[in-house]
Amino acid sequence: MIMKKSLFICALFLLFSPFIFSQAQENDVYRCIEEYLNSLPQEQAVSQIFLVNIQGNKDYSAVEWNRDGKPLVPGGALFFSYNLGDTVEESIEFISSIEKYCNDNSILRPYLAVDQEGGLVNRLRSLSSSLPSAQRISETLSPNQAKKLYSIQARQMRAIGFDMNLAPVAESLSEENEEFLDTRSYGDIPHSITYAMAAVDAYQSNGINAVLKHFPGNTSTDPHTGLPEISYDKKRVDDEFLLPFYFILSSHPSSVLMSHARVPSVDSVPACLSKVWVTEKLKGQLGFDGLVISDDVFMGALADNGYPLETAAIQAIEAGVHVIMLSEKLFGQVAENLLEQASKDREFARKLRDAEKKVIEYKLKCGILKVKDVDGKKKIVPASMQEQLGSVDSRVEQFYKAKKEGSDFISKYFDREKK
Repeated sequence: MIMKKSLFICALFLLFSPFIFSQAQENDVYRCIEEYLNSLPQEQAVSQIFLVNIQGNKDYSAVEWNRDGKPLVPGGALFFSYNLGDTVEESIEFISSIEKYCNDNSILRPYLAVDQEGGLVNRLRSLSSSLPSAQRISETLSPNQAKKLYSIQARQMRAIGFDMNLAPVAESLSEENEEFLDTRSYGDIPHSITYAMAAVDAYQSNGINAVLKHFPGNTSTDPHTGLPEISYDKKRVDDEFLLPFYFILSSHPSSVLMSHARVPSVDSVPACLSKVWVTEKLKGQLGFDGLVISDDVFMGALADNGYPLETAAIQAIEAGVHVIMLSEKLFGQVAENLLEQASKDREFARKLRDAEKKVIEYKLKCGILKVKDVDGKKKIVPASMQEQLGSVDSRVEQFYKAKKEGSDFISKYFDREKK
C-alpha cells in the first residue's frame, strides 16, 4: 500500500513538475528584473517607461541631461521617416550609433519602434518594399496571403534593427470613424478580426512585436486636434468596439496602444487615462497581460481639453499604462513629475515600478537584455545588437533578400490591378 502511494505521488510529481519548474523559472526572472531595476540610477529606471521620438539620422546623441550631467535616453525610441538614412546601410549605421552611445555612457539602450501600418502611414517607404494600406490588403489578398506579405515586411524591419511596429489597426470601419481611419482599417468587424490577427502573427513570428491599436476605438475627430467622443451606450460599445479586440487579443500581440477617445457611457475621462478602460476592461475583462502604451500624450486631444502633459502622464500611470508615448524629443521634466508624485504617494510609486518592470520584461523578450549566470547566480545583463540581430553584413543581406521577395509579391498581386 505504501509503495502504491509512493508511486502515485511520483506520478503526480512527474505530471506537474514541468509546471512547477516553469513557475520557478518565472519567479527567478521576476527576481532578476527587480534586482536589475534596483541597480539602475533612478532617472534611468523611470526613463524606461517613455517611448519618445529621437533626433537625427547620422550619429545618435541624447538631447537632454539630468541634474548630474548624465544623458537621458528613453526606454523606447520612436522613429519617423526623417530618422532614416537614404539607404538601409546608413539606417543600420545610425541604429548602431545608438548602441555605441548607450554603451559609452553606461545606459540601457532603447527598443526601436516605428509606425509601419502601410498605405498612408508608411515610415519605411523610402527603404522597404511597398506596403499597401490595410483596406487595400483586405480587398486584394486572402488572410494567408496578407500574412505572407506582412512576414516579408517584418523581415526587412528586423534586418534594419526594429523591435516594434505600432500596427495593426484593429478598429473596424464605421460611419462614425471612417473620416479619421479611412484606408487604415481593414473594413468591417469580420475583416478587422481576420486580417489584424494575420498581421500580428506575421510580425511576431519574424521578430517584430506588434502593437494593436487604438483601444477601445476612435471617431472621425482627429486626436491630434480634438478629443474624440464615442457616444454609444454600453451594449453598442461592447458589440462594435470591444468585440474585434476580444478576438484579436487571442493572437497574443505584445502590446496594445490606448486611444484618447472618451466614452461617457463607460467613463468620463479619455481611455488612455482611464483605470476603467486600462485596468478593468483591457487587463481584467479582456485578460491582456502585455505592454500597455498610451497614445501620444502631447496630442491636442488631451492638452487642449483639460489634460496637460504634466498631469496626463501621472493619470496614465495611475490608470495602469506602462509606456508613455511622446512625439516630442524631451521627456525629462515629465519624468521628474512622475518621480515627485512617487515620492509622496506609495500606491503611485508601486504602479510606476510595475510599469518599469513591464518594460524590462519586454526588453528581455525582444533580446535587448538577457539572463546570464554570473558567479553562480542568475542576473540580467545587456545583450549586444549583434547577439540580438546578427552581424551588420548579414542584416544587409537579409534586408535586400526580403525586399526582393516583397517587390516580387507586390508585382504579382497588386501591379496586376493596373493591367
